[in-house]
Order: sequence, then structure tokens, then C-alpha cells
Amino acid sequence: MIEPKRILFPVDFSPQSRAVAPFVKAMAKCFDAAVTVLHVIPIPPAFTALVDTERLKIEAGAALKRFLKEELSGVPVTSELADGDPARWIVHHAKNLPAGLIMLPTHGHGPFRALLLGSVTAKVLHDANCPVWTGVHAEKMLSHSPDRWKRILCALDTILDAEAVLQWALNFARAQHLELRVVHAVAGADSMWTAQADPSMYEFLFHAAREKLAALQSKLGSDLEIVLLPGSVGSAVHQAALDFDADLIIAGRGAAHQAFGPLRSHAYSIIREAPCPVISTP
Repeated sequence: MIEPKRILFPVDFSPQSRAVAPFVKAMAKCFDAAVTVLHVIPIPPAFTALVDTERLKIEAGAALKRFLKEELSGVPVTSELADGDPARWIVHHAKNLPAGLIMLPTHGHGPFRALLLGSVTAKVLHDANCPVWTGVHAEKMLSHSPDRWKRILCALDTILDAEAVLQWALNFARAQHLELRVVHAVAGADSMWTAQADPSMYEFLFHAAREKLAALQSKLGSDLEIVLLPGSVGSAVHQAALDFDADLIIAGRGAAHQAFGPLRSHAYSIIREAPCPVISTP
């Protein structure tokens, strides 16, 4: 769904959740979408009998009401409260609503925050069958809100689901009248076959990528500017987003039934290193 009519916004009342709220509000207004705010009290099943769940629910319910009043006034909002595994409940609610988009922060913490996604975010990215919007992997988000977007960068993997991702990005950009550019990281061009070590192979890799992407554009009827860069996917997309002053990155993350693999690794590295929000499509 290119224009989500229901946005699921999981919150834990942290500063990161509050930083995402203006983006949710702007996205809801942009698409005339309703918002469901979900808070899950993270009580492991083994501890359910050892805690006062009713008291926790009352406190969480009051906190949820305050959050809605402070952060999401002016948009149609419903709220849900649950307890247990947050990732499982997020995926469950997204399927049952059904949600056209999940919006949540990445929640990396501590000295390894640049390397790791939050465990809840990682599980949602793996299991959700709808697009997922993730905020930048930083303490503060400085990117524009959706009502001020101008440029979108589409990160393509030419081997797996490039056609579906590019078609989604094209539809999204056209619906919102936004400029769209494509970036592709050329595998092997920064390690084994560099321009210095093997210039002929380096050029062949770039030529092959151009041919594949040209064929894809011809099939979809697009004529977008394509940026080919050597380097790891995360760093290449990061640099291309900075050069383009992108407001949003669109990337694929593979079908929900697939096991963790190269594309998922790429999606995670894009999200970790992105200088702006990312919408990853299943």
C-alpha cells in the first residue's frame, strides 16, 4: 500500500519514541491516515505471576493518555495496551488492523549503538509483512518531516527484489510529487576488484550493474538518475543520501518468510547508517 490509511505507532514513552511522534503526526496528515498507538508492557511470561500486572496496566494506561495528549493532538488516534513480548504484539497488531505502515525508532543504546539495532526493531523488521518506517539511528532526528519532503533515495539490490522495491518507490514518489534517485552499491568494487588492483574487472562490474539497472528501468518505464558507488551497502547509501540531501530512503528487506540473509543484512546496515529515515518494504 503506497498511501497507508492506518499507521501503527508502537511507543515505550522514551525520548526516542517522542522524537518519532512529530513524524507520525506529519505522515498521518500527509496521507489522511488514522494512527493506532500501541504500548506493550514488557513482562516475560515466566514473571507474569510475580508482578502486579493490574497496577502496571493502570500506570501504563495513564502514561499512554498523557503521551497521546502531549505528542499526537490533532490527528485521529486510537490506543492499545498489551503485555508480553513487544515485537510479537507489534507484528500481531500490524497484521490484524491491518496497518499500512509501522513507524518506530531504531533504539540503539550504549557503546555499540552504531553497530546494533534495538532487538524489538530487528524482530519487527524480520517478521512484519508491511512497510516499516525507522527513524535515524541517532539520539536526535534532524531530518525534515513528511510535509516538507522533496527528495527520496531508493537503494536497490539488483539480484533479489529490485523490481518490487523500485516500483514501490516510483509509486510513492509520484503520489507525493517528490524527486527520486536510485543508488546501488557495486559488490566487489571496493575489496577484491578495486580500480587500482584490477581496473578492467572494476569497470566490468560497473558496466554490468548499469546494464541490469537500465533493463529494469526500461521494464518499469522510468528514467531516473542512478548512482553507482563502490563500498559496503550501508556506507554507499549513506553517502548517496548526503549528496542528494535525501529526506527519505526506500529499501527492500525481503519477504517475511525468508531467513536472515544478504538482503536483510543490507537493509539493517542501511538503517543503521542512514542519515535520514528509512522505509523498508517487505
